Amino acid sequence: MNGCRNLENVGQVEELLLMTEQMQDELDQKDQTIQELNRQLSESLTLNEKLNSENRAENIEALRTRLRQTEERLTSEADSRKRADAEVVAWKFKYEKAEQEKLYALTNQKTVEVAVAKKVPYEKCEKCDRTAYQKAKEKCDNRKSQLEKKYKNMTTGYESILFLLAWYSLITTLFTAILSPVFLNDCITFFGVLGKGMGRLFREFVIGADSFGQLSGGIPNRILSGLMYWLIAVIVMGILFIMTGLPIVWIGYQVGKIYRKYCWDIISIMMAIMSTAIAIYFGKWIKSIIPMNLILLLLLVHVVYIGIRCYVKDWREERGYY
Repeated sequence: MNGCRNLENVGQVEELLLMTEQMQDELDQKDQTIQELNRQLSESLTLNEKLNSENRAENIEALRTRLRQTEERLTSEADSRKRADAEVVAWKFKYEKAEQEKLYALTNQKTVEVAVAKKVPYEKCEKCDRTAYQKAKEKCDNRKSQLEKKYKNMTTGYESILFLLAWYSLITTLFTAILSPVFLNDCITFFGVLGKGMGRLFREFVIGADSFGQLSGGIPNRILSGLMYWLIAVIVMGILFIMTGLPIVWIGYQVGKIYRKYCWDIISIMMAIMSTAIAIYFGKWIKSIIPMNLILLLLLVHVVYIGIRCYVKDWREERGYY
């Protein structure tokens, strides 16, 4: 009991010391205010004398008002100072009393050991089997499994509907494209030109490999000459394919990387489907305005779309919207 009382007395003493320091700071501030008011009063008296010498009645009246206000403020500050002094005296008396109680407690204290029980949450003890906790946990787990199952069913249904809609859109667009002579002719022309270009490039590769293979004609042995011919031809063909294939693969990788970073979402899919559908349904009108292959036009539109998405996303990232 004495130990608890000692702790309380120490806390009260510290609190009294803190409040005494605060009161002393307030008194210092009020002393500064009184000094400032005295300075203003002296300035006012000087100004009053100056105005009296110059016989300015209106300024004298204003100065009198100012002096009256200054006197009132001084009176108020003096009253506050008296109240503060009284409070300081009272707190000093309380502080001295607390010091006496502290000294008495220090000279008459004794040590008493008290056993303290520490509670540990959710730990099984001899008198508790956590029945309520187990029931609440089982109920929460059951509710969680039900919600997860419901969410999974809803997600599966939503994905199925989206897949059916995408499949229906793709099939409808494909059939319409087959039935559209303008779009079908442009597809045949585009892929035909692409195939002819690849075939011509392959023939050029073969001609080049054959030209290098003719270097083996200087070997007198026919079998060895034939083997060297095919070996040189295969090496040259491999080098040519690597020289043309690596840039194509690198460009495709970079385009795919940009597409995954900026355009890998449902908006791009809808954009591709809508642009293709517009080119199929209104291909004749589009070609009457823009005399261009519709497949090439679709590629150009998608390139412009990717550029816009890249610019918008970079603009938003620079301003901290992501």
